[in-house]
Amino acid sequence: MYSLSANYLASHVDEVLELATVDEVLIAQDSSENLMILKESTWRSLQDIAHLFATSVNAERLQQSLLQVRADYLTEAHIE
Repeated sequence: MYSLSANYLASHVDEVLELATVDEVLIAQDSSENLMILKESTWRSLQDIAHLFATSVNAERLQQSLLQVRADYLTEAHIE
């Protein structure tokens, strides 16, 4: 993750956007909350994850599915 000041951002927008194609960029401000810049695809992935885990029922189903996949994988690994 890159960390930059808000003043730097104002005069180097193109460079900051280039950094964001590689990693997240944290824009630090002394007087208020910081700002995070990240690739759109990363943001959309995070939104998808948040949606999937938005309800406890769905989160529990996903957790059970993960446990089943892991159990199946471990069983297959021991058979071979």
